[in-house]
Amino acid sequence: MEKRKIKLSIGFKFKVILAFFLFNATVSSILSISAYDVLHTTMLKEIQERTKNIAQLGSYLIDKPTLKSLIHKMSPKLSDQEVSAVEQSADFKAVSVQLNRIRDIEIRLIRYAYIVRPADDGIPRYVADADNLSDLKKSDRQKHPEEISRFNSRFDASAFPVFHQAVREKKYLVEKKYFYDPIYKVNSITAYAPIMDDNSNALLAVLCIDIINTDVEAALGKSRPLSLIIIGISLILSLIVSIILGNYFAKGILALDRVVRRYAEKDFAVRSTINSNDEIGRLSFSLNYMAETIQNYATQMENLLDASSRFVPKKFLQFLNKESITNVRLGDQVQREMTILFSDIRSFTNLSEGMTPRETFNFINNYLKRVGPSIRLYNGFIDKYIGDGIMALFPGDPDDAVMAAIDMIRKVHEYNESSGYQPIEIGIGIHTGLLMLGTIGEDERMDGSVISDAVNICSRMEGLTKFYGSPIIISKETFGKLKDPGKYHIRFLDKVRIKGKNIPISVYEVYSSDLHHVLEKKNMSKDALEHGIALYFEHKLHEALAVFSLLQKDYPEDRIIGLYRTRCEKHIMQGIPDDLTGDELQE
Repeated sequence: MEKRKIKLSIGFKFKVILAFFLFNATVSSILSISAYDVLHTTMLKEIQERTKNIAQLGSYLIDKPTLKSLIHKMSPKLSDQEVSAVEQSADFKAVSVQLNRIRDIEIRLIRYAYIVRPADDGIPRYVADADNLSDLKKSDRQKHPEEISRFNSRFDASAFPVFHQAVREKKYLVEKKYFYDPIYKVNSITAYAPIMDDNSNALLAVLCIDIINTDVEAALGKSRPLSLIIIGISLILSLIVSIILGNYFAKGILALDRVVRRYAEKDFAVRSTINSNDEIGRLSFSLNYMAETIQNYATQMENLLDASSRFVPKKFLQFLNKESITNVRLGDQVQREMTILFSDIRSFTNLSEGMTPRETFNFINNYLKRVGPSIRLYNGFIDKYIGDGIMALFPGDPDDAVMAAIDMIRKVHEYNESSGYQPIEIGIGIHTGLLMLGTIGEDERMDGSVISDAVNICSRMEGLTKFYGSPIIISKETFGKLKDPGKYHIRFLDKVRIKGKNIPISVYEVYSSDLHHVLEKKNMSKDALEHGIALYFEHKLHEALAVFSLLQKDYPEDRIIGLYRTRCEKHIMQGIPDDLTGDELQE
């Protein structure tokens, strides 16, 4: 009878040990694998974004006239001698040099940089590539002659559907997964940047950039030993905890159960009280140690989520009623009235032509670092950066957007005084209306986006700043919802017929951020200017012309006065049309 009791006791203890060991081992393994998977996914997205940005930047560096000259020489019937002659030409060498400069941006990571022409016969062909064959041994070149991409040779795009998509949609796109290169024995990812003809907006060619995953593998390689160590420690602790619980299961188990329940509620800061040095006391210590490990993992996850918030604004998630980015699902959406702000640096393309890629990035980041805080200061958030441009949303009062715009202009004035770069000017458009915030894309890749006709109108507002020479232009919808328009310096500009809209939109200039002497002159001429504009839209053009002519003598530098005077003279000479709305605007 005594032996029977011993067998039953040993069997029960073994079951307890096995059950707790399997449970803790499973939890530890899942946590380690999950953290590793999150790290891998995050780094994949990072290298995708890096590759896409380099390709997009590189497409601006290619000299299009030279490229067009090379493309005109392409033909399916070129002989080897004709191909060699083209490859010795100045145009080919110039494009090759430009591709090598692009490769120099990340020379350690960029494996290939080449240009492909999507031919009309459906067979893409190489135009030129960076000189990366020096990385191959001579014997390898002989084994793999297909790696030598000559001018006019075929480009096999059958395994790259994203290439066809980039050609079809004329968009900057990047592969969604790695492609294994058997020659270099590395994984790489490719971005495609369409190169458009500035005159006809036709697709000339596609710049292709291949980046290898050296940095990703190095980071993951460092994390693997740590993950294995953590898993090993967790398994050892799990075994120790299981044995202790098996030896002395009942004593203190309820207290420990309450602690474990707190862990299940994600309260990883709770700790078990150690009241003795017996088995339960040691178990409490082990559970506390395990909780600390879990808490470290939770902290890492929180850091990852915090990092993601720099890419997806927290306010965007709040409007979707999501606690974190992990809760966002494809198709989530909400409709709200908001004020939209678009800003852009004027003549940025000309300005950046004199900069290296590094200088361009530094310039843009220094500029955005100055103006970005103004948006957050006045309760807005940046939805996206569009090169040097900004699209921001203000869910509160339209006054927030106007105050932010004024502050942004002032920050640009300060920036011009201290940056060391050529002084810049920005244009800001503001419009208020209904919009839809939500997620678009597909299961493997989605993005937060704003879809609304109001967004298009606001973009047009920003474009009007160049025509009128005004730093800030707001729509009538925004002007009508300001709490106290009198606190700003605002004057009526025009009625504009926006492309795609039948009803003209009234637009206003906010000039509170102008330099003091300019602001004073606009204040002195405001009443007379708006009186003249009113006469103009009442078809009293002779009276309006008299007002504008007198104003132009006193304020010749005011572009708006000259604009209306020209309009009046034109309509008096050619006949007054029924519609005087924004007829000089080239929409």
